[in-house]
Amino acid sequence: MKYKTIGVMCGSSDACDSKYLKMAYQLGQKLAQTKHEVIYGGGAKGLMRQVADGALDNKGIVHGYIPQFMIEVEWQHPTLTNLHITADMSERKSAMMSESDATIFLPGGCGTMEEFFEWLSAKRLGRYLGPLIIVNFEGYYDPLVELLLKMETEKFHNSIHNDMWSVCHSVDEIHNSLEAAPSWQETAIAQAAVKK
Repeated sequence: MKYKTIGVMCGSSDACDSKYLKMAYQLGQKLAQTKHEVIYGGGAKGLMRQVADGALDNKGIVHGYIPQFMIEVEWQHPTLTNLHITADMSERKSAMMSESDATIFLPGGCGTMEEFFEWLSAKRLGRYLGPLIIVNFEGYYDPLVELLLKMETEKFHNSIHNDMWSVCHSVDEIHNSLEAAPSWQETAIAQAAVKK
């Protein structure tokens, strides 16, 4: 298997439209059925819960990473395969990045955006090499994709930086997006600077 462990970044809101929750469950289900292990933020709410439940309900392996202060308010999922408690958010993200062969970004809020740009910056510098897959479900990420393309147009990224991420629109497209993602090397740092 090319990518065994798949990181999933997504929202923790239960108030969002149910279509997002259903899609997140379907992703967890699909990852379990294709024998991928899930790496996620360990939460028990919103899309995060649904991804975990979708995988667990289909005999999948789910690793959660959650900081201690969230445990103190019982935000953690109760039945994960493994729950890793970290000292803080920084350690949580570092562990999730190091353990994920590829990372999928479902709809979410500011936390998901922070994670996307942290992963993207790490990839630009050759510190993360796996595919970054944006699931632009029903156009949720249209503004983000437009911004990413504008970064290159306005010379804040080189054209090769458009290979750092891929876009798909549904759970059924994710497998092909992972397989088709351009390879990335640790030497990417040599192309990180944008020059005239």
